[in-house]
Amino acid sequence: MSFFPSDPPDDETEDTAQVPAPWWKPSDEELPAVFPIGETIAINDTVAIILTIARIYSNGVEFVIDRRIRRGSASRQEWREMQSEIHNHFVRYDPDRVRYGVVLGDGQQLIADLAPGMYGVTPQKHSLNPSGGSGGGSEDLYRFDDGMWLWPLPPEGPLEVIVQWPAFDVSESHVVLDSAPLLALAPQARSVWGHP
Repeated sequence: MSFFPSDPPDDETEDTAQVPAPWWKPSDEELPAVFPIGETIAINDTVAIILTIARIYSNGVEFVIDRRIRRGSASRQEWREMQSEIHNHFVRYDPDRVRYGVVLGDGQQLIADLAPGMYGVTPQKHSLNPSGGSGGGSEDLYRFDDGMWLWPLPPEGPLEVIVQWPAFDVSESHVVLDSAPLLALAPQARSVWGHP
């Protein structure tokens, strides 16, 4: 007789499909229309932060923000610390973290790390949430792309994207877009699988 009992058989029953709430992230079932932007939000000797594109879905907009740091005269140890810092984004309550926000045409102010809709409660109006990211680099330059999901589609009017990143001496900086071209592209979003 073995000391350890046999493992119980696997449970073959399938879980009910968990559909994420639409304010948390863009739909994986939809192919967005893409709007090129290429606007620099902030730049200094070490950092460039660029709003590169907007992916427009039928129910929201995902902004892609490119953060780049360059080594310059930093020592190898300083460079490692800089690369580590680029990954420490969205750590709540870290005063040096990168922060994103938007101001919509109707005056709503949204901050990505204070997003409504937590714990299954539907946001009253709009919400802004981090929607993923990726990065990589070399001995001289490192970059990271951040996704910011604005749900639902913005109202007409100006749309201001704001960033600050105290770890790299980036004070509150912004770029203003017109929401009209984004809204015009929303009907072009389509199902990945070819059916509604």
